[in-house]
Formats: sequence, structure tokens, C-alpha cells
Amino acid sequence: MEVWGVFQRRFGILEPQPSSVSGVVSLWNRARFDGVCLEARGVVSSIASFVEQLGLANKLSKRLFRGDHEDPWARLGKRPPQFCVKLNTDGSVTQNRAYGGRLLRDSDGRLLFAFHKEFEDTDVLGAESLALLHGLRLCTGLVTGSLLVEVDSESLVHLLQAGGVSKWPLCNTLRNISGLLVSLSASISHVVREANSAADNLAGLRLASELYCTSHTQLLGQIRASIGLDSREFPFPRCRSVRG
Repeated sequence: MEVWGVFQRRFGILEPQPSSVSGVVSLWNRARFDGVCLEARGVVSSIASFVEQLGLANKLSKRLFRGDHEDPWARLGKRPPQFCVKLNTDGSVTQNRAYGGRLLRDSDGRLLFAFHKEFEDTDVLGAESLALLHGLRLCTGLVTGSLLVEVDSESLVHLLQAGGVSKWPLCNTLRNISGLLVSLSASISHVVREANSAADNLAGLRLASELYCTSHTQLLGQIRASIGLDSREFPFPRCRSVRG
């Protein structure tokens, strides 16, 4: 109550202090919004606008997002160490059609290859695993140093690290992936989707034919933007438009 009292005085809320948490919330809502309860959409819109203003004012920094026990930024993608390369893969399923995207980059963030492919009918985990399998196959004969692999499917990473058993044909795909990880001396880890945005955008192209390129100039603008942000170790924000 002492803490609440400090901020009540600071913001000019001088009514008698309530005895319950619900009373505090009611008091603050009445003082701030004149008793009008906001809907979830309004709250989200207000917060999004505030965060945008902070960004424009250059008031956002990594230290502001560090918690007491875990730094959320620690799970975001990083450039690989010198003399290492990093493979990012992702899969998606839309209208019963599965697609995969993968790209390989060096320690400077330079694109070595990007690839998009449509797969046979499968579920999301199947698409994720096929995207990884084909990405590792493309690395065979091309990668000579250390290879780091990142995917945003925590389930796939868990199955591979735990040697989990799954039904066919996924079990066969997982076995082939494990063999390639060993032969390439590669390590695999899970990252949040924002740190895997370039591969995610590649998988979402939904092209009728395969795409393979070795220069980022051959890619769409959004994917180039993702690669550019990744090279600076900055997560790509996910945006969604809401119709009024």
C-alpha cells in the first residue's frame, strides 16, 4: 500500500486507499479512464503506440528487457563465431500444402545460399523436419568448418536431442537428419520465431517451383530486411494489421 500511495500521489490520485487489489484496480481505472473499461483491442493499441513512440525516441535498449532470472534476448539469434556458418530453416503448411525455407550465412551475416521448396502433403512438424533435412543436404560438400543450426520448432529440437521415436515417415526423416548432423559436426538449437524470420519468410513464399539463390539481391525486400537485421543481431518484429 505504501508503494501504491507513492504513485497515487505522483499521478494525482488522492482518493482514500482501498483495502483490496480489486479496489486499487477500480480506483486507478476510474481515475485514469473516468470509469470506462477498455477492451483488449484498445489496450493492445495503446501499448503498441507507446512502444512505437519509445522506438522513435531511441529509448529502447536490450537492458530494458532483462528480467531477474532470464534474459529474453539470450534466446534470440546471434551471428555465428568467426570461421563458423549458420543454417536457419523453417516449414509452413497452408491449405494442405507444405513449404520449406532455409538459408546459410557466414559470421559476417553474408548469405551463402537461400532455398525454397514445396513438399508433399504433411503436417507442420513434418514440414519443419523436411526443411531441415533438405537444408543439411545442401550443406554437404559446401560447409567445411563448424555448422550451427537454428530452428524455431522446439518440438523438432527436442525429438532430435532426445532421440525420440515417431511414426513413419517422420521417424525416417529424423534418422536422416541425425546422421547429417553427425557427419557435418553440426549443433542444433531452438530460437524464437523473431530470430528465424528470414527462413520463416522464405517458407511463406508458396512458390510453384523451387527457388535457389546465392545473393540476397535475388530475394524479396522483406527477406532482405530480415537478413539485414539478423546480421546486426536484431530480431525482426512481427506486425499484424487489424481491420476496424
